Amino acid sequence: MTNRVLVVEDDPAIRRMVSLVLEEQGYEALTAEDAEMAMELVSKHSPSAVISDVRLSGMDGATLSRRIKSTPEFANTSVLLISAYPEPDGHAADTFLAKPFDVNALIEWVKANSGSRPEID
Repeated sequence: MTNRVLVVEDDPAIRRMVSLVLEEQGYEALTAEDAEMAMELVSKHSPSAVISDVRLSGMDGATLSRRIKSTPEFANTSVLLISAYPEPDGHAADTFLAKPFDVNALIEWVKANSGSRPEID
């Protein structure tokens, strides 16, 4: 497992904030603004966890979570969905957090679900 976490968020400010929080905790944060780009990054970099907004242009986060989990080599990848809207039906994510979310809850989820913990100097 890696210390790599993929953040999928169409809002650049939220995407940047989440990636900075992860980097401060010692994780390598990959970012994507849509689900298609996210699937490319999952295939190329095999992140240990994915944090995705539900509402994305094109494929939504619920569909993205199902695609990740239905791909045999990524079936064990942890997926967290975030949204300001109610939790969607039919997603395959491990957890859902409502926006605005508690950053500490996000960090704890990543620590518990990324498969490994980074070494912090």
